[in-house]
Amino acid sequence: MLYHSFRLQHMNPDSYTKYAYIGKDSVRKRIRLLEKEILTLEAQKKPQEELLRECERILLLEPLAGRPEEYMEWLQDMEDYKSKEREKKKLVQKLETLKAQNVDQLEEERRAVTLLCDGKKRERDERNRLIHDKEREIGQLNQETVEKNEALLEREADLKQRREYDEELTAYLSGQEYPRYDRERERFTSLCHKLSEERESARSRLIDIRTEYLRNRPNRNFPVSAGDNQSYDHLLDALQCEHLEEYKAKATEQAKAAVEHFRDDFIYKIRSAIREALIRKDELNRIISRLDFGKDKYQFVIGRNRGLDGRYYDMFMDDALEVNPACLNQSFENQMDLFTIEHEQHYGQLMNELISIFIPPENAAPEQMEEARRNMDKYADYRTYLSFDMQQLVQNEDEVIKIRLSKMIKKNSGGEGQNPLYVALLASFAQAYRISLSPRIERSPTIRLVVLDEAFSKMDGEKVASCIQLIRGLGFQAVISATNDKIQNYVENVDKTFVFANPNKKSISIQEFERDRLTELVKDIQEDGY
Repeated sequence: MLYHSFRLQHMNPDSYTKYAYIGKDSVRKRIRLLEKEILTLEAQKKPQEELLRECERILLLEPLAGRPEEYMEWLQDMEDYKSKEREKKKLVQKLETLKAQNVDQLEEERRAVTLLCDGKKRERDERNRLIHDKEREIGQLNQETVEKNEALLEREADLKQRREYDEELTAYLSGQEYPRYDRERERFTSLCHKLSEERESARSRLIDIRTEYLRNRPNRNFPVSAGDNQSYDHLLDALQCEHLEEYKAKATEQAKAAVEHFRDDFIYKIRSAIREALIRKDELNRIISRLDFGKDKYQFVIGRNRGLDGRYYDMFMDDALEVNPACLNQSFENQMDLFTIEHEQHYGQLMNELISIFIPPENAAPEQMEEARRNMDKYADYRTYLSFDMQQLVQNEDEVIKIRLSKMIKKNSGGEGQNPLYVALLASFAQAYRISLSPRIERSPTIRLVVLDEAFSKMDGEKVASCIQLIRGLGFQAVISATNDKIQNYVENVDKTFVFANPNKKSISIQEFERDRLTELVKDIQEDGY
């Protein structure tokens, strides 16, 4: 083995076998190897010498001036000569036979038959086209007939016998001395056309009036081009209602009840979410309080938002909202009024201010609606009212000094800045794997696997050892990747190390090291004097 540049590797076997040069045994062994190599080269040389002599003999032959392809073509022509002669005789005999016949008469007959066939083909195609057109026309007429019959049946089904119309028609026809139905139809058709034009003109004016009305009142979601005026008539009846003031009072009561319900639901959801976050914070602090990160200890801190939104925090967490079931009597009347008078007096205006952020103004523009939606997403999230931080606990004689990491993170070096990151990360893993639960509680087993890519890259060896000790203390099974220049920070602290190499970008080699084996290798190197 060879140890060089903080790296342990195997030596090339040829360095202490084939190319050894120290000692008499090495010289004799080197001579034997060279003699054996000479015999091997002599055996390889004999067939090459025979091949060389054969090549020299071929090179002494007379060279040909032409290209090899020409001589190969000549050889092929010589082989095909006899078959070509036989084919020529057959063609000459066939030509003589054809000359003996009346070729012109046969050609004339062939042309006549060809012209006749072409004419028949054109006639056939024309007939087929006419047949196809007629069939398509028949299909269209049949379809129109079916549609007309269906329309006739529908109109006959919709036709209602109206005696007054029949009497009016009889009276009208009795006043005509010689009624002509075609003229009467033309007269009434013209009258219907005129009335249709007047109807369309009136409909156009109605659509313009509706459009102007909806433009002035965009909150009205009424149809513009509806055939009837039902929606507008209902609105007119509602606006002309005699009990409008009574309905307004009821609507005000309903709106107030809805706002109260929203307040109850909203404020207790935010309160519950904040309390849940505080419980999770305490759980994480209990986990990391039992662990040492080198000489440092850390603690999570959750408090009021330091910005403008923090003024709502006391409103959500006020003790007046707490209901003690032990203080309730047997009468249920007015006992579940969660917003007590005291809380309403202190935070009523502030709560109304928060609710007003959610509600867009009447006839709001799309931009205002979008802003209201963003505000609702923001203030419906409990994290808006909180600030999150970590603090470092430093033991100083008889007191513990707490340092906020949000203030020190820019002053610390890169390695020190990574310390709280991995404390928070490992504590989150511990909470996810439910490591903090009591062993007496029955729970499903977990693998407790943690995978870290190029972790602890900015830490020194001491900090890396502390991190790995922290991982072991939590009972995790960790898989950590690192670059070659950082491997010395890990080999003495992990159970097993795998070194991956790809020098030629074609194949990957893997070398495995056990921690116990690594200690033995280092001891062997020290004993050998390297």
